[in-house]
Amino acid sequence: MIGDPMTVRYDSKERCLAVFRGEMPDRAPVCDFGNSAMLGYTGHTLAECRDDLDLVRRMMPEWVEATGADLFFGPIETKGIFMDLPGLRIKLPENDQGSLASPYYRTVDDVSAKPLYDPFDASASPKFHKHVVEPLKAISEACPDVMTPAWCEGVLTTSGFLCGVEDLLMMMLMQPDDAKRVIAAGADFSRDIVSAELEAFDADYVVYTDPVSSASMIDDGMFREFNLDLLSRNINHWKKEYGTPTMLHICGNTEPMLDDFVKTGAAAMSLDHAVDLALAKEKFSGRMAVMGNIDPVSVIRKGNADDVREHAQRCFDAAGEGGGFIFGAGCAVPNGTPIENIRAMSEVSKANPY
Repeated sequence: MIGDPMTVRYDSKERCLAVFRGEMPDRAPVCDFGNSAMLGYTGHTLAECRDDLDLVRRMMPEWVEATGADLFFGPIETKGIFMDLPGLRIKLPENDQGSLASPYYRTVDDVSAKPLYDPFDASASPKFHKHVVEPLKAISEACPDVMTPAWCEGVLTTSGFLCGVEDLLMMMLMQPDDAKRVIAAGADFSRDIVSAELEAFDADYVVYTDPVSSASMIDDGMFREFNLDLLSRNINHWKKEYGTPTMLHICGNTEPMLDDFVKTGAAAMSLDHAVDLALAKEKFSGRMAVMGNIDPVSVIRKGNADDVREHAQRCFDAAGEGGGFIFGAGCAVPNGTPIENIRAMSEVSKANPY
């Protein structure tokens, strides 16, 4: 939608898509970046959501209405992308995301010897479809007026879960060719995971989360050597084949990587609270939107609504002028966050129209 934001009426989804296209909406959108914050508010657990799509369909519109936000995630079991791999042990807590208790690749030779499942084939990946595809589809159908995503872990994070994060990082340092074999497999897998979701339902955007790319774990040179080209390939694949833009999220202080993020082709970059938003806005120069970056724990979870409003205003003052900005937390919003604190971001957005 192109036009003067003062003369065009924007609904929630149009507001977001305008920012993803580099246009100026009426005000900055707000992202509810998390998939567990709504659990405490609605009085349910993640364990319930894993097995009850009707519950997910009832919860999400209630949460959308309560927060006033524009972009959403939802209560999916993120380790569902690994459940169809034989031999993996996965812990599934009642009210938190699952965790992998064992790797799939124990040696680099397993990349060739142990195939990954076909995510396009529901009969070959029933748990992926049950715990990821169908919940995301249910969220999309239940909340048609806001932005709902397809999702997968990013290139290095998917690869790290397949072989063990510590082992992958050590390979990147000591055996880079072996690391690249693992990463190539993880990159293809995550590309196909998202593509299968995009073929199953009409997602508005892709959320691609890659915490193993954090500058707390690798440096910018390693990011360029092992990840940048594959991230860019996948993100541009979804844009070309499905017309779907991507929001990329990487944890930690990623300031050394800001110039590289622009090269990924992502429409928006979600930044941790450790990153200087003004610097990011300068580096991106209108080529991608910046999202964030309120501390999700000390401010959004543990603070009060006034604290959130103060930090949200600081974020807008640093990066909001001129558009290309999305209000949001610096990482996932934790379970138990007061609804008033999430709603406070929308209040600040409305107080700063374009």
